[in-house]
Amino acid sequence: MTFKAFIIGLLATFGIPWLLLVVVPYSTMRSLDPVEYGKDSEFTGAFVPKRDGRIKEGSRIFGQEGCALCHTQVIRPTYAGNDVHRGEWAGLRKSSSVDEDTRRETIAQDFQQEDVAHIGQTRVGPDLSNFGRRLEHYLKLNKSSRTPEQWSLMHLYNPKAVPRYEVPETGAQIITAWKSACPPKSGLFDKVQVNGAGYGTLPVDIEAGMGIKPSDRARALVSYLLSLKKDTLGNPLPDALNFNPKAPKSEE
Repeated sequence: MTFKAFIIGLLATFGIPWLLLVVVPYSTMRSLDPVEYGKDSEFTGAFVPKRDGRIKEGSRIFGQEGCALCHTQVIRPTYAGNDVHRGEWAGLRKSSSVDEDTRRETIAQDFQQEDVAHIGQTRVGPDLSNFGRRLEHYLKLNKSSRTPEQWSLMHLYNPKAVPRYEVPETGAQIITAWKSACPPKSGLFDKVQVNGAGYGTLPVDIEAGMGIKPSDRARALVSYLLSLKKDTLGNPLPDALNFNPKAPKSEE
């Protein structure tokens, strides 16, 4: 066997499998469209949203700041408690502004892609299983000019300074803000000099020429909180995973 034949054989032995197992699958699967899990979809698996690095970092900060000591992320079965019916913790109830009742119990798949499942220890504060969806809904109904991120940052800095939002149809509250027992997380914010409009600062008056700016840790924590949308709005669970397939009727 000549050296040339040996090299050709070596390239063929390793090169062809590499092309077939790596290059071809990568080129054909790199731009796949996301799978849609709708009511009439042929797919029956549970949809698990992708959690990026910033959200995972926020989850770690959530644990470090002791948030799980006072906030749970578990909607108990109806036979074990009234969680499904409490203040839209478990999802959005059907109303004039919501087309379908998305409330449901917590399942194990809700914590996929999370390094730590923050199920919590006590409920000094409300359950946060569906915080992101709930906050978006309440701000929209109350026609607030603040974004969910702005509201959450203000709440972290001073929980007693943010307004309490209600759902007009039910009077359900997101949080008892004026009597909140949540300790302020001012350590997650920096005191900075304000120039011009003070871009990036919170609307908090402290002293002339100074403002409050959220740190990267604060923004990561808020990203995690706003990612908590476990009511599968528009993506109902398959019957095999939905232990309460008949959502409770909307309360009058």
